[in-house]
Amino acid sequence: MMGNPSDPAAAKRAYAHAQAKDVLDINSFADHIVTHGCVYSKGDIVGILTIAVSCIKENLLAGNAIELGELGKFYISLKSIGARTYEDFTAQNIKRVSAKWTPSKELKNLRNQAEFERVLTKKDEAEAKKNTYGA
Repeated sequence: MMGNPSDPAAAKRAYAHAQAKDVLDINSFADHIVTHGCVYSKGDIVGILTIAVSCIKENLLAGNAIELGELGKFYISLKSIGARTYEDFTAQNIKRVSAKWTPSKELKNLRNQAEFERVLTKKDEAEAKKNTYGA
């Protein structure tokens, strides 16, 4: 249940929040890829993914955006503070350089393919376990 930040007096309402069942690290993800009949070994896949991250970073810092087909597009976003004039603006005004990702159409809206189930929030689940088992 959450309140409406723009109307604190409004009644709280129930909203959906995504919770990951598990987090796959690069090795677990590579294991998963191998189960789909991939001709490459887990080591090959881990190596390719590791090199891909390094190459994406290198190209983003070189000023390039990277379009990876059905995966989507990676690009750079800047956060800066304003300077009084164009001449006063320097690299010191740039406070953050972030890698961003825009999913492809294939990944943009998974609503019709998703399955949903009600679960406790992580906080409520921990509280329930504490009440049941102590600690």
